Amino acid sequence: MSARGIDGIHLQDQAITESMGPITDHAFEHLAPSDQMITRTRRRLLMAARAFRDERILPPGVENAEVFRGARSGYFVSDDKDPWQEIYVRQLAAALHPHDARVHS
Repeated sequence: MSARGIDGIHLQDQAITESMGPITDHAFEHLAPSDQMITRTRRRLLMAARAFRDERILPPGVENAEVFRGARSGYFVSDDKDPWQEIYVRQLAAALHPHDARVHS
């Protein structure tokens, strides 16, 4: 440990993980809609992993990865006054085709 704290992300992560104490019983919690979506997604991932492990059933989307190409998350800041949807389309196009964006700018 240095005068500034714990050096390095791995040591910081280990310190936080080990200092958390006992695992909390979450049975009393009331989940919000966003929490429910996370648990449903985790459940689907576990079901897909078990189906592959036990029965060699490929997870949904494996045979056609194109279905995932349109989904993006992230953020950007812009002074542009156009509607955000138009700005986003331009940002996405630039990210997908960086060479084309450099040539045309």
